[in-house]
Amino acid sequence: MLPKQDIMLKLAEIEESLNQLEQSLHDRISAEEQEGLNTLSNKIQKMDSQLSSIERNTGLKTVVMNNREKSYVLQKLELSFKTS
Repeated sequence: MLPKQDIMLKLAEIEESLNQLEQSLHDRISAEEQEGLNTLSNKIQKMDSQLSSIERNTGLKTVVMNNREKSYVLQKLELSFKTS
């Protein structure tokens, strides 16, 4: 009976190790996804700022801004931030 108890104990230790690895991996993936979203958001804001600057410099701001819709990526990014 003792070997069976040893085996069960080792299995429990292995299961705990796997759970810790799974949590660590999940945390790392979440952190990398958030970092990627932040980088993407910064790039989109920079491009939007550059576009606004071009619109001001060309005098087309009112025409372009009124007709410009949010990009698909910006819409998805805003949705992601709202749901997280």
